[in-house]
Amino acid sequence: MYDASSKIFTLPVTVEFEDIDSYKIVHNTRILDYLERARVRFLTGEMGLDLYPEGTGIVVYNLEVRFNKAAFLLDRLEVKVFVSSMDTYRLTLGYRLLRRREVLARASCGLAFMDTAAGILTAAPESYRERIEPYIIKKPSADTTTVK
Repeated sequence: MYDASSKIFTLPVTVEFEDIDSYKIVHNTRILDYLERARVRFLTGEMGLDLYPEGTGIVVYNLEVRFNKAAFLLDRLEVKVFVSSMDTYRLTLGYRLLRRREVLARASCGLAFMDTAAGILTAAPESYRERIEPYIIKKPSADTTTVK
């Protein structure tokens, strides 16, 4: 589900038995699976993008995750994903993993565009940049002041 007002995509996830370890908590690697699932659904479903646009592949070059709290069997979670930035060669997504309003993890994922035939970094196709631009969460400019 995408909220156009906040520019945040939400994917509901239920913790299943195969996701937990002997301590009855979700494996950290499964959290990464949840993030990846949300990323793919956001890009292909909400944005309607092809993961291999015009001979270009998208690869993860950076992933930072901050785990705050554990998730448990049958927890109903939400993965929130949003576009933080995009330049000619890279796209950065931000994530929040929530149980109700409780933040279990925060993450940032850097994606790069690669020429699949040559195996080298390449610019994102123009059609891709045009499609992603409206989803980028704009940061306030430095000269903007907030009155309280």
